[in-house]
Amino acid sequence: MIGLNAWAWAQGCAMCRAALESSAEGRLVASSFRHGILMMLVLPYVLFGIFGFFIYRAYRKRSKQRQQNPYSYHA
Repeated sequence: MIGLNAWAWAQGCAMCRAALESSAEGRLVASSFRHGILMMLVLPYVLFGIFGFFIYRAYRKRSKQRQQNPYSYHA
């Protein structure tokens, strides 16, 4: 039951941070963790943006073709 308490997990995180920041090696590891977290946060948005851009470009291209030749059928 002690593993399910939120205060126990929060205390462990603060202790890990204090232990990592107290030495030179720990600061390097903490910096690496920060960079990794940023990559995990930013990368999905970048990929979603690129995917959305290509869909938007294809939609605009198809829309332009329909305006130029409105009576032809393109599936």
